[in-house]
Amino acid sequence: MIWFTWRLHRTQVYAGLALVALVAAVFLPYGEAARASFASHGVGACLARDTGGEPCQTAMRAFIQEFNGIANHLSTWFSPIPGLIGAIIGAGVLGREYEQGTWRLAWTQSVPRGRWLTQRILLVAAGITAISLTLSQVFTWFRSPVDEVSGRFAPGAFDLEGLSLTGYTLFAFALGVLAGLVLRRTVPAIVVAFAGFMAVRMPVEFWVRQRFQTPASRLSAPTLQHTFGPSSVPVVPGKPGWTLGYHLVDGSGRTLTTAEEARLQTQAQAAHDPDAYLRGLGLHLRTVYQPADRFWTFQFIEFSVFAGLALVLLALAVHRLRRRGA
Repeated sequence: MIWFTWRLHRTQVYAGLALVALVAAVFLPYGEAARASFASHGVGACLARDTGGEPCQTAMRAFIQEFNGIANHLSTWFSPIPGLIGAIIGAGVLGREYEQGTWRLAWTQSVPRGRWLTQRILLVAAGITAISLTLSQVFTWFRSPVDEVSGRFAPGAFDLEGLSLTGYTLFAFALGVLAGLVLRRTVPAIVVAFAGFMAVRMPVEFWVRQRFQTPASRLSAPTLQHTFGPSSVPVVPGKPGWTLGYHLVDGSGRTLTTAEEARLQTQAQAAHDPDAYLRGLGLHLRTVYQPADRFWTFQFIEFSVFAGLALVLLALAVHRLRRRGA
């Protein structure tokens, strides 16, 4: 089965290796430039001491303005690729067998069809995992200077670093296998698998992920800049987390309404010292966030979600193939 699977999927293996080489050729030079800028702006020294001083704030803003846009743009461009990779490979496992009629030979040999599919899935999934983990390492190296300042919870970082990329690809692969079995056509199966992948991934990214754990919160003295124009400054100096929202609260802990905040902003801007004016009202700025040290916990949770769904779909595909006739 190993030699048989290799013969069937060697083109995809070569394509995967070519993709890794292409990604490295595109991203590694940007990573080198980011490291040079990180050192020249003195960002590392600032993070080692503290991030509250204005010189450090200026240095970090200059660095982020230079590289955060590039990092997010390149990462956003790559984000759909795991779904496409998994869907294309998965759809061909059974869809191509039906289209070309090779199932008549493959499933009349001594190896039962269920075992044939199981072994093939395991071998292909191992290859997908190896390629995905390698890509994750490239992205992690590329983004690491930016992550030091803006954190690893940004979508361009979280979706491509750690284990999440592998989970996405395996899930799309499983969808492709099942779609190929049901539709018996490769291209329609790719379309269905990719659409299903996006239909699950988007709600997880934009709604479910932030609820993996109850967010933390902290109170700080309000300033005009951070209250009405939050900057990219980390919630905890040197440990940027995932900021979910800012809310002005009064002395009793009540969150001010939008109308009240708008009125306060106008009044503060008209004051001689806006920050002192806000503090004099007894207000606090409550920041709701996910701490940076939860990154790997969230990674394991998200990987478990997508890998678990992949296992369920693949088990269903094997079960259906065993029970159905050709």
